[in-house]
Amino acid sequence: MKAFIPGQAFKNKKYYVFDKHGVTVMKPWPYMLAYRKTKTRAWKAIRPKFRFGKFQIPNETNTTDCYRCYLNELDGQKIEHECKPDPLISYLDTIPKEILELIKEVGDRQWHLLALFSRCGTEAIDLYKSTPALAWMLSSSWAFKDRPVKNHFRSIRRLLKSGKSQLNILDWLDFPSYKHVIKLLRKVDMSNIDVTFFLHLKTIIANQVSLKTLRHVKRIDYSLVRLLATQPFNYSYGFLTRYQALSRNEHYQIKGVINNIAERGPIEKTFDLKYLNLIVDMIEDEPSAKNTKPKCFGRVLPIPDYKLPENFPEIEYIDTEEALFEASNNMHNCLSCLAESAYSNEVNFFRINYVNTAVFSVIPGTNNPNLVTTGQIVIDSKNSKHWVVNEIKETCNKEPSGEVIKIIEKWLDAINRVNPEMSFGIV
Repeated sequence: MKAFIPGQAFKNKKYYVFDKHGVTVMKPWPYMLAYRKTKTRAWKAIRPKFRFGKFQIPNETNTTDCYRCYLNELDGQKIEHECKPDPLISYLDTIPKEILELIKEVGDRQWHLLALFSRCGTEAIDLYKSTPALAWMLSSSWAFKDRPVKNHFRSIRRLLKSGKSQLNILDWLDFPSYKHVIKLLRKVDMSNIDVTFFLHLKTIIANQVSLKTLRHVKRIDYSLVRLLATQPFNYSYGFLTRYQALSRNEHYQIKGVINNIAERGPIEKTFDLKYLNLIVDMIEDEPSAKNTKPKCFGRVLPIPDYKLPENFPEIEYIDTEEALFEASNNMHNCLSCLAESAYSNEVNFFRINYVNTAVFSVIPGTNNPNLVTTGQIVIDSKNSKHWVVNEIKETCNKEPSGEVIKIIEKWLDAINRVNPEMSFGIV
């Protein structure tokens, strides 16, 4: 079968997205079903990666403007075509505008919310209006339950019946079910969330990490959750509110200082605003702290020199420099410093979106002793037929869990099958 040509289309009220591996088809509202077919696999029901912003919400202008005319103007070309609006906008036009407005700022899994609203009705929409974070978790219940149910939406419809409270929903999700947890969830910044965010929040609540202070914070974002999950100490309200206002690079440096303090012995005192000001002043006074953050040029990273297995949705190739920097910031590691190596195809990076997010690198290797050695691996970045997983790290460079290692081992078995002329292994 020939390779699919990347692109998108809207036909017969269905949204088609083509990539080099296959095609994804999404049915319109109120069905909200999606299917995928690849070169090696038949049609299969999926939950697609789906994201739209406020500028994609249909209006009088973008539903009539031709996106191909825009591309011609952008590229300075004159390709003949039939004028049509953007396929994504045409697809979104099948969904009620008030629902699109409701979730336009959500940072991840918008499709899951749309499916929840269409299958569970006004009760699900009312839940989102009351506690958006709880509705978001409910739409991805299998990621939070210890024993996921087979019929996801049937169980949710029972939960949303009259007589059931939001505390019952928390309990069903195996989340701490207290009234103050509902209040915390209503403060969550929905623009930058994922499954890991809520798993960290669950750990913070269970371990009572600065929980009384967190109740007074006006907005709970990823920066606070990462801090409290990875450095579980007592913090004052002033510390947390100023910490939120600082940049990601400063967050990384501050946590490095706190780690150094923690290594000296148990910390019994509370980190207050005065302490944070001292840390910030110390960082600003260090000459090495200036201009240390690598610059993102927004480049697209090269496609790997090998085929990737198609049945591992939890393993994602980091294909842009922007995604590499985002992973580096979210996981608090030095991944962004290796952007040039990734751009020159000397190393490929992959992200594992599992219970614990992890990143691993794949580098070319050979047994030729005359080539340059990096760590335990002798590398040859040109025409290599031997590739190895060099590093596997979780958040803050923690060692990977056994579950992550098992996923990578299964992925290696699959990638060896689709690349019989090459070999892949772990260091």
